[in-house]
Amino acid sequence: MTAEQQAHHVPSVLFVCVKNGGKSQMAAALMRLHAGDAVAVHSAGTTPGSAVNALAAEAVAEVGADMSGETPTAIDPDLLRQVDRVIVLGDEAAGEIDDDEVSALEIWRTDEPSHRGIEGMERMRLVRDDIDRRVRTLLAELTDSRPRVLFVCVHNAGRSQMAAGYLSHLAGGRIDVLSAGSAPKDQINPVAVEVMAEDGVDITSATPKILTTDAVRASDVVITMGCGDACPVFPGKRYEDWDLADPAGQGIEAVRPIRDEIKRRVTALISELLETES
Repeated sequence: MTAEQQAHHVPSVLFVCVKNGGKSQMAAALMRLHAGDAVAVHSAGTTPGSAVNALAAEAVAEVGADMSGETPTAIDPDLLRQVDRVIVLGDEAAGEIDDDEVSALEIWRTDEPSHRGIEGMERMRLVRDDIDRRVRTLLAELTDSRPRVLFVCVHNAGRSQMAAGYLSHLAGGRIDVLSAGSAPKDQINPVAVEVMAEDGVDITSATPKILTTDAVRASDVVITMGCGDACPVFPGKRYEDWDLADPAGQGIEAVRPIRDEIKRRVTALISELLETES
């Protein structure tokens, strides 16, 4: 996506629950309240009911959100594929959606006060507040216009962590950074930590993470370093493969040149991405 397209792209979200009368309608109303025209908001049900929940409507109205005029709606398969995010409220509805056919999907297992014996409006207010917190976090993610880069290597313990460390350090918050591994280790390679510290970059708090489809979907640039076919491919993403030696099992003298090459490539990447965004 070009900088001009990104500037005019309005992110979109679809909230889904079973009946589309309560939680998904509440989430949609709260998102409209907080986002205004900045996000295109939709809601639907896997088995829609006949009307919205009156207590849910009353609860969101107390904080200025509006569910009046809304009716439960069945899922539109085309919309399911087109929106930027699909948020499913509850495992029951999630079981009826094939996540291979949708954009980035997330399941919200919201607070259920009835399990603690809390019912009526008190229950609904607690549900509303939990959903509202999640909606605010989602809104911040959807309206973050920074390019997102995902670094992937097999173990997410060396090369990808070094690259992520440099990008976070050198970009100064102007680029969102992720890293993951197709078969992550339990901890970062200590030699990688040491050579990065020599250059003033601290990666001691990083931990290896498993590569997920959602992480790839959510990224603008995906840079692999030996993960091969383990990295899924989606249209519209920029993919690169950096042919770098694996620092695993090597001493510090051998890892320093790998570090320096990663820094060179990351510096060039920053120039390209920020020039494109300007």
